[in-house]
Parts: sequence; structure tokens; C-alpha cells
Amino acid sequence: MRVLHVINSLAGSGGAEHGLVREVTRFSEGTEQKVVRLFDKDHLDADLVSAGVEVTGLGLQSRRAGWNWPLAVARLRRVVEAFEPEVIHSSLFTANLVAQLTGSRTRIPVLSTFTLSGDPKLLKRFQPGAGSWRGTALRWLAARAAQDSSIHFRALTRDALITNCELLGVDQSRATVIPRGIYTDLYPMERRTPADLGLPPSGSLLVNVGRQTAQKGHLSLLKALEILRSEADVHLAIVGREGDATEQIRAAIEARGLQEDVTLVGYTPDVHHYMANADVFVFSSFMEGLGTAVLEALAMGLPVVAYDIPPVREITDDGKVAKLVQLGDHDALARAVHQALTEGRNARGQQEWVLQQFSIDDVASQVEALLRRVAAL
Repeated sequence: MRVLHVINSLAGSGGAEHGLVREVTRFSEGTEQKVVRLFDKDHLDADLVSAGVEVTGLGLQSRRAGWNWPLAVARLRRVVEAFEPEVIHSSLFTANLVAQLTGSRTRIPVLSTFTLSGDPKLLKRFQPGAGSWRGTALRWLAARAAQDSSIHFRALTRDALITNCELLGVDQSRATVIPRGIYTDLYPMERRTPADLGLPPSGSLLVNVGRQTAQKGHLSLLKALEILRSEADVHLAIVGREGDATEQIRAAIEARGLQEDVTLVGYTPDVHHYMANADVFVFSSFMEGLGTAVLEALAMGLPVVAYDIPPVREITDDGKVAKLVQLGDHDALARAVHQALTEGRNARGQQEWVLQQFSIDDVASQVEALLRRVAAL
């Protein structure tokens, strides 16, 4: 089978990018693959190339990628004609749109991934441009493109399946739920100390992983930290690349006098070193596609406290392997973190859950099998 993967970018540390790399590098040797990114080159290119997967870029400007879809379709069509894939596999909104339009023109079946999950009101609140006329126009175009019967969909969660099928007006029978897979041996072989990581040597360490955007809920997390620090000796490390909320986060840290209590790590390839030193993993996202960082924390045996949103509830066995609190209730978030610190770790059940449901080898096999079924449509 010959598969052409299409994604927006391979830059940064997002779950979509790393999820693609994990899956692609676990496909069987009999699958010939090529990855096309619409824009942005970064270190993940090298990860794929070292695994024997060719990577190419279409050279689009990321800020205008959505409105450059005609150019992207023309360039992707040339790649398709040269590579001659049996199926096109895409992930994230713009890449899905470009792949579907290209597939329709070349009559090659497409498997697109649904990541968006949650209330449409949250989408308009946290996705830049989602409520604008341009965003509305692009969603209309996406809905038109999705009607092609040669397109099948993979949803990361049941909630993502429902949300996207409703938004695009497609029947749920055309979608299959397969989550992202994770590595289950995440503990670094040579662990770094808090001092090595620039963290305080004493007290309890809370770790949050997520890019610095509004949907990740960092401002609410800082409110919880302000409450929590009056009851416990804690330090918060926020790991993830800068984004549209970075200045607000910095301002809130200063306004609340949390300069000594928070470390803004930014992007780092050493995420699991911070998690290995953590006492509690705190996930404050208001909206997610899946919540891969939660799965990794569970796999590492960390107590997890998170806001109760549909995808996180799904991946925590309906909340059985994590403490979930009402969305946006930072008082409840602080109480739950304090309780987790008091109780300590009880990791066996949560690690078994992750191993059974989200092992990368099992997930990659499911995705590859689905691609074969779609290619045969």
C-alpha cells in the first residue's frame, strides 16, 4: 500500500504532529509512505527521515494557509501525480480540506482525521477567526468537500466524531474512532534533577503540558495556584511553546505575585524529564482534540487532575483514573490538586488502562488497517 500523509506542519510540539510521527514510524514495512506538510519545517522532519519516510513541503505561508487552498491543491496534485498513492491520509482542518479537494480531483480515496471536540461556542471563543465570516466560509467549503463518498473519517474520540459529523453534515457511519497512540516507556533513562531543569529543589512540583494559547486554560490554572500555594509548598512548571496567550500569562503571573512559584519552560524536547519529577500533572484545557499529554502522564504513573471535558473524560475511563473537576472552576481544581498531593500515587490501575487502550503499536495497526479499507473503496 502506498500512503500519502498530509499535515499542516511538522513544527513545534503539538499532539497532532507527534501523533503522526509515532504512527507512521510504526506502520509495517510493506507500506510505502510519504509525508507532505503544507508549511513549516522543524526537527520532526528528521525524525521521519531517520525512519525512512520521505518528507516534502508545499511552501505555504502558515498565516494564510487556509486562504491559499487553491495553490495548495495545485501543488499537492503534482505530488500525487508523481507519488501515485493508493490513499491520502490527512490531519487538521486545512490539511483535511486540501487533501479532500485533491482526492476529489484525482479520484484517490481520502482518510481525514477529526480532532476538534467540544461545544461550538468554545470553538468560536478559542479558535482565532472561527467566528469570522472567513472562518464561516471555510467551514462551508469544508462541509461541501466532505460530501464526497470516497472520503472516510477517523475520529480521535467519540465526542470528536459526533461534533464533526454534525458540523460537516456527514453520516456518522463514515467515521471510525481510533485515538492517538503513545509510547508506554516514557521515563527518561537518565533522569535529570529539578536543579538540572532550573526548578526549586524542594516542595511539590506540578507540571502542565500545553502550548501557551487561551484554550489551554493557563489563566484559570494560575488562579488555582494562587489558592493552592496558601495551603502547600508547590511550584508549577508550564511546558509548551509560546502562543497567543503568552503575554497574558506573563502578566497574570506578575499581577498575582507568582514569579517565584511558576516556571514558564516554553518549548523543550525534554518534556518527560519534567514529568518524571512531577508530583501531580495538572491539565487545565477548556478544549482539546484528545489530550495526549494526559495519556502520557497516566502512563508515567502520575496523579492527573483535569477539567472535565468530553475527550479527557473518554481517555480517563469516564474519570476513573483521574480527578476531573467542573470546567473553569479553579477553586475545585486547587482542591483536587491538594487532595492528589495528600493521597500520593496509586498508579497501577491507570497504567493498565493506558496500556490496554492506547499502546502505539496497537493504534498504528488499527490506523494502517483502516487505511487499507479506505484504499479499497
